[in-house]
Amino acid sequence: MEAVVTAAATSVVEWMVPKLFDSLLAKHKLRKSLEIDINYIKKEFAMISAVIQDDDRRSGCRGGREDVNMVWINMVRELAHAIEDCIDRFMHRVTANPDTGRRCQAVHRVKTLKARNKFAAEIQLLKRRSEDLFQLRDTYSNTSSSTSSPRWSLSSEQTDTPTAIEDDEDGTQLAASIPMPVGMDGPHNELLDLIQQEQQLKVITIVGFHGMGKTLLANHVYKAIESQYEARAWVPPRKLGGNWAAADVLKEILRQLRHLPLPTSGGLAQLKASIKECIGTKRFFIVVDDLQKKTHWHAIKAAFMGLSGRFLVTTSIQQVANTCSSSSVHDNVYTMATLADQHSRLLFFKEAFQDDDLPPHAEELGSEALKKCDGLPLALVATARFLQSTGNPTPREWARLCANLGTHLETDELFARMRRVLVQSYTSLDTQVARTFLLYLGTYPSGRPIKKSSLLRRWLAEGLSPVDNTCSDVDAAISNFDKLVDRSIIQPTDASGNSTEVKTCHTHGMMLEFVLRKSMSDNFVTVLYDGQSTPRLPNNIRRLALHHARPREVQGLTLVRSLTILGEAHPSVLDFSKYELLRVLDLEECIVPLEDGHLKLICRKLLLLRYLCLGKAVIATVLPKEISKLQLLDTLDVRTTPIEILPTQVLELPCLVHLFGKFKLKQGVGDRKMSKLQTWLSMKSKLETLAGFVVDNSKSQEFAQLMYNMNDLTKVKIWCESTADTSSSSHLSKAIKGFIERSTEFKGTPSLSLNFEGELSQDILDFSLEKRKQSCCYLESLKLHGSKICSLPRFVAFLGGLTKVSLSAPQLSLSQDFLAALRKMPGLLHLKLVATSLDKFVITKGELESLTRLTIVVESMVCQLDIHVGALPRLKSLQLLCKNLDGSTFSTSAVHSFRHLEEISLHREVGDETKNKWKEAAKNHPTRRPKILFL
Repeated sequence: MEAVVTAAATSVVEWMVPKLFDSLLAKHKLRKSLEIDINYIKKEFAMISAVIQDDDRRSGCRGGREDVNMVWINMVRELAHAIEDCIDRFMHRVTANPDTGRRCQAVHRVKTLKARNKFAAEIQLLKRRSEDLFQLRDTYSNTSSSTSSPRWSLSSEQTDTPTAIEDDEDGTQLAASIPMPVGMDGPHNELLDLIQQEQQLKVITIVGFHGMGKTLLANHVYKAIESQYEARAWVPPRKLGGNWAAADVLKEILRQLRHLPLPTSGGLAQLKASIKECIGTKRFFIVVDDLQKKTHWHAIKAAFMGLSGRFLVTTSIQQVANTCSSSSVHDNVYTMATLADQHSRLLFFKEAFQDDDLPPHAEELGSEALKKCDGLPLALVATARFLQSTGNPTPREWARLCANLGTHLETDELFARMRRVLVQSYTSLDTQVARTFLLYLGTYPSGRPIKKSSLLRRWLAEGLSPVDNTCSDVDAAISNFDKLVDRSIIQPTDASGNSTEVKTCHTHGMMLEFVLRKSMSDNFVTVLYDGQSTPRLPNNIRRLALHHARPREVQGLTLVRSLTILGEAHPSVLDFSKYELLRVLDLEECIVPLEDGHLKLICRKLLLLRYLCLGKAVIATVLPKEISKLQLLDTLDVRTTPIEILPTQVLELPCLVHLFGKFKLKQGVGDRKMSKLQTWLSMKSKLETLAGFVVDNSKSQEFAQLMYNMNDLTKVKIWCESTADTSSSSHLSKAIKGFIERSTEFKGTPSLSLNFEGELSQDILDFSLEKRKQSCCYLESLKLHGSKICSLPRFVAFLGGLTKVSLSAPQLSLSQDFLAALRKMPGLLHLKLVATSLDKFVITKGELESLTRLTIVVESMVCQLDIHVGALPRLKSLQLLCKNLDGSTFSTSAVHSFRHLEEISLHREVGDETKNKWKEAAKNHPTRRPKILFL
């Protein structure tokens, strides 16, 4: 896979080699000859990177690459890996503690002399390997061009000028002759509603992953209403050439409107005049299919200003959809969803068995295939036709074929369209780093939601996010994640699709097959999973993921950088003494019992570890004191383990940024130790996430004292037990106040979560912020849970950045003080209320004008919920998760006043009569038809 290789090699150039060069020359006294060698390697790899990327641009879209060139790039990848290994081994063994004195550092240099000499020898070998690589390139590159033939496979890449790939090939020809595609009735009706709303000039965009049926849906809509418009055109910009401009689109529209001859001079101005002359007072309907660039859209739309009609645009890119939308809040963007389960089955079996009756074991036959296709129409059709072509179907045979679907996806002609779609999605990513990020998703199993936060932390721990002068490594990782979401390659899976912040996502099933095939064939990720034919493992595995695979002995673990285990694992995999370079260890879903000995081995041997996540299989209740050896640890997550006691050594880890669990501090920490620890935390701690700790009347109250000295905290979660005494509460109140006063909008997204257990009240929040600090205090999210919650703390009135508030209590009685506090939060976007019953909640006109999501979760019923007309003008998502809505005073007709409402979520157990009432209210919405979800 050249894309993977290019990514790896280019990654070394972009941040690994500077890391090697700058770090060594800045921190270590090296011989002059070694400095020259390092500089040589740096320059040599810059040239390698340039050659690879130039080759990628020239030959990617023309159907494949030369065999000799592919072998050469594989060698480059191996050299890139060797350099990275060399860096990690050297830096770990010879880096001295910068806090020690000159004498200690001099002693350290003497002790590491052997390691330094060995490093010098390795650099010489790398230099010779680099020279040999270029000599091989020069020797064989000229002879290979005449002997090799191009090919198209998953390994082939495209460049920024992709070939014409249609989302729904032949969709325009078939639309007039076939009935409505399976599962498209709802989207078809919703689009017609959007199109027929009163507005002179309107643009509706359909956005979604390739293969979802956007073109076919657009064409059915086009055929359904074409008679209502006198001027009509269907324009696919991809067929106008890779460097098309606004003028090309306007000319194509004029050509289809038969306004000939076309203007030959005057540029855009003349074309706009011709458009207005051609259409005049006619109503127009124009489809712009598969738009991939937002550059020229405004110039195109400007030609139609003052005219009456509709644009329908299809695209796979969210930013393009938002740019085209004629609404500032993107009301006219229609996001395509994958097919529901019943529609997926209907389409799959229709294609697999044609007109024949379904066999009695059809459900068993298609279960694995349906999982792989993940509701994507193009995948369902291609997979069904492929399986049908294999002959007499049996559950075992189809399961075997589906287990190795990636192989068939690369070679079988029935997957040709699917293959082109996947390659286009991959190569549409504009940087090698973004492509590498996508390939890393292969470490996660199919169909499993992926938490964005943990994914980002793993990327950072692996060193996959480059740092430059324009942004931090965290910002770079977020930017690349957003690229994958923007291009619909990964799909948000939050309960509500209208959150501006994606928290969980998943990769489309067939895209994941593509990713697995590419990454495994090039030793980027090695995945073992259930039902897989026994693969031949590489000699040196770099990333290993076990997805409920049958336990087998695994060799070649020395260079593994990432280990993820779901289910069982062979003892050879759990022998942590074998791993020399492990950075990421995720055992959250490992079911093999992990005893204290395993934890001690992890702490003693995995000295390069940056990300450690443990799960229910852990038997120990205390982390070993040897954890102090993990000096590079960035993230420690033990939320699902029985571990409750936290040794102070964890808090003294110099690189620790994120700490997850439910901790009490270890007993017996003396006053002197506590004083030294507080001083260390205030000066050197990097801890940003502390989620969280328990406060009671034991020594755990000291956690609050320590928290007061953690200056970089941005996320805090605290459980306040009912046994907490006055002293504990006092320390906690002081710590919370200090956290809020230190938080600013320049320190990430500060959030505070407090859980008051038993009868404990929220009096500890009864404090005021210092006046001189009120203007700069910033808290984005506040969550309060407890039986005595009834109002918001006074300090919320001074938190201008507060956008999310969640209150949870068995009996939630909202006082007038609470409603008054809400009025003082003009920037509030999300409000969530959770209770057994909710007595009264009234929102009048002019309140919560910025709110976009309102969530009410009530176990029994909402006695009085009243939202006045004109209130919540920006509401997009309304979630009323209550089994019994019949007794509520809230009328379904009230939703008609929410002009921007996109979805309504109800409890899945509400009665059929209630469901029908809400569906009817949504259907009769005056501006759009919001989706009805049952959660």
